[in-house]
Amino acid sequence: MNKRLLPALTLLLLLAAAIGGCSVSIGVPPPPPPAGYVRVTAVESVYIRACPSTSCDVRTVAYRGQAVRVWEYDANGWARVTLVDSGATGWMYARYLALPR
Repeated sequence: MNKRLLPALTLLLLLAAAIGGCSVSIGVPPPPPPAGYVRVTAVESVYIRACPSTSCDVRTVAYRGQAVRVWEYDANGWARVTLVDSGATGWMYARYLALPR
């Protein structure tokens, strides 16, 4: 009886997974948005630096709501950006970016 029941249970489980959907959460954050899109500064002010590190020179400052175009992201959470209004380029920490409203 077990040998007859096993295929039926397997089929039932596969059907339940197909109908109900299946998702796995492993606690990994989603990837950053694609490069080349406009984002805005989400904090009062943030330094735009010459390279992706707090030890790099500050080139300029971006203020809350200021639009930046994101070109790339590095593995440590930095984004290479261009300020839309001034054309200044550099790196800022990507956590301080938000979608424009």
